[in-house]
Amino acid sequence: MKVVFVSSEMRPFASTGGLGDVGGALPFALMGQGVDVMRVMPMYRRVLEGNLQCSDTHIRIQVPVGLRTLEAEIWRADEPGPATYFVRKDEFFDRRELYSLPERDYDDNFERFVFFQKAVVGLLDTLHVQADIVHTNDWQTALMPYFLEYGTQGIGREMHERTVFTIHNLAYQGVFPSSVFPYSSLPYSCFSLEELEFYGNINCLKGAIKRCHQVTTVSERYAKEILTPEFGSGLEGVLAESQHKLTGILNGVDYGEWDPRADILIAASYSADNMDGKLTCKRALLEGTKLRLKKGWEKRPVIGMVSRLVDQKGMDLLANTMEAIMQEDIYFVMLGSGLEMYQELCLSWAKKWPERFAVQIGYNNALAHQIEAGSDIFMMPSKFEPCGLNQMYSLRYGTLPIVHATGGLDDTITNLDPSNNTGNGFKFTEYTGAALLSSLREAIARYRDTDIWYPARRRIMAEDFSWDRSAERYIKLYETTLAQS
Repeated sequence: MKVVFVSSEMRPFASTGGLGDVGGALPFALMGQGVDVMRVMPMYRRVLEGNLQCSDTHIRIQVPVGLRTLEAEIWRADEPGPATYFVRKDEFFDRRELYSLPERDYDDNFERFVFFQKAVVGLLDTLHVQADIVHTNDWQTALMPYFLEYGTQGIGREMHERTVFTIHNLAYQGVFPSSVFPYSSLPYSCFSLEELEFYGNINCLKGAIKRCHQVTTVSERYAKEILTPEFGSGLEGVLAESQHKLTGILNGVDYGEWDPRADILIAASYSADNMDGKLTCKRALLEGTKLRLKKGWEKRPVIGMVSRLVDQKGMDLLANTMEAIMQEDIYFVMLGSGLEMYQELCLSWAKKWPERFAVQIGYNNALAHQIEAGSDIFMMPSKFEPCGLNQMYSLRYGTLPIVHATGGLDDTITNLDPSNNTGNGFKFTEYTGAALLSSLREAIARYRDTDIWYPARRRIMAEDFSWDRSAERYIKLYETTLAQS
């Protein structure tokens, strides 16, 4: 089976979050199970500055974008693993950020990613790639089914590939004014109510849902949630019409990177059989964030959080409950960035409780690992969460998560039940500050009972959320797609 995986980001080359994690890990897991995988992504400034081995293939693709014909340079990663190609066009991709400036999206995002997707089609034709499946991801690659059918000039192409499209977060749909549609070179029949048109605009995500042979999203619960008005972001009707081809497949975890037995970014290694290193990691985290190690510090639970500071991640709940949270005898360590009002709020908490609350604004991969290893409890109160990865990282690090019962959080976390030695965390159903506080207080009470906490901690570290399981499900989906007439 030949699969071409097309994504706007992939770790370690360039990533903003979960999409990049999937692009970095899933193709390797597929390859490990016998699939022939090729990857394609844009060559951003981050790729060029990342000290990764890449070389120019000297392939040049002529790409029509509206009235212009632009040249795409094709580069390739000189790295082991799936063949990974980059589409280089500095006019579009040599920028500080991938999609947006702090205050707004790039004005030419539609043009940028039309160019990228057409270049991918041109590359497949130039290399004579006989792909069985083209697997695309999110709005930046949502028009691939159209370009595979109509070609780069919109006049038709002999399409033999089957297409799978993964929705990583339905809230980001790639909506653009109809005035930019000519950049696509697609027939105007594609800009219709049955295809890309959505309240007078272009909706890239809608087009992919309509055109792809199979649509997936990143957890089973989220696949059901997006069929409702609450989570459907206006596309619940379109998704309901395509429900027969909608599947939820939970993302996996790269245990090559996230495993306390071999994590070089944490203060001490540890395992379920020997947890001594976790206390060392806890001390290092507190000292590194300049929190006070007063007598009995090891008995005070550390609450960790690594998150974007936005409403989706539960920051509105924390804003209303932090006073009550900090009345508990805890430490709280936070890492993240997002809306300026929440960044300033977090900094104000650090000033108010300087001995017990620490925050670092921005992203720091080493600190993210150290928070997972050094915390006792991990906080993920997301309003909605298509999949979530940190709760699965936390399990491997023996750090019990507190989550809101939504999306992938609901699929992966079950309430701790000491009576029968089951459960791996704490889950609240109502999205309220009172429900969050109740879960936190239960977690603190369980933490203080070492006869409950220590066995639970060892047990959750053995749970398997590896990419191998997810890859098996994708392969079955690919096989089903190929078997369809």
